[in-house]
Amino acid sequence: MDKKASRENRRAVATHKKGRVKEASAHYIEVLRLDPPRRPNAKELGLVEKHAPILYVTPAEPLPLQDFAAILHPERPLIAYHMFWEDDIDWPDDNEPCDHEEVWVAYDSDSNQVTGVYTFYHSRLLSSQEAVDRANRNCGRPTIYVEWGRHGSLLDGWEDLSTAKESLLDHMQRAYQRLHTKGRRALDHSLGRDWPEKFDGDWEDYVDFSQLVEPLEWVEAKGMVMVSRWCNAVINQHFLRYNFCPKWEWPEDAERGPIR
Repeated sequence: MDKKASRENRRAVATHKKGRVKEASAHYIEVLRLDPPRRPNAKELGLVEKHAPILYVTPAEPLPLQDFAAILHPERPLIAYHMFWEDDIDWPDDNEPCDHEEVWVAYDSDSNQVTGVYTFYHSRLLSSQEAVDRANRNCGRPTIYVEWGRHGSLLDGWEDLSTAKESLLDHMQRAYQRLHTKGRRALDHSLGRDWPEKFDGDWEDYVDFSQLVEPLEWVEAKGMVMVSRWCNAVINQHFLRYNFCPKWEWPEDAERGPIR
């Protein structure tokens, strides 16, 4: 790893998180000058397609997927998939015109079998053997279940995962109760004027992940695929014309280890 690029990337992300996007972009430019990304070759593009997550949302999802990108790690058999949903139901006022979520897929470089599936769920890193097993049964594509409006990315076996504080099931049920009764955050904000104020269905509707979203349509249409270790820099400089929240680039960047 280029140490200068790593230091510059830390500056870029820290500045970006403070909302100083123009300054962050200047740092991202330097990151990619020091350690340039490249376009994938045919084999790498095939891996992106082979392991792309299959997304399921609820039929009532109000904020659809608007962009999808994939970044292959240049040295490890690991792919980062970035989803950009049409904002977050709770945050019309954060000056980020999308909701940036992530899925990572690790695979064996010889057999191409999936060895790990990781998702970003409200600043938690989720992982499960059930997700790995199902992906391998499905020719290498993991199944991801996307929370209504807030877009937390769940995977197979999520009902049995827990943190030190609570189970994911409890966390999801608390979110449902709040959205169903009190409604979303910033109800009176004008930028959310066309959004639903509450989730109208019952708990079974909240976890009815039955509506397919096929991200390969975005890969084919827009071709946002690169090889790089600097995901946020590539997204900023090569993929999106609008602002996004920088997130972990790879699973090990999480402050906590995978929830098992």
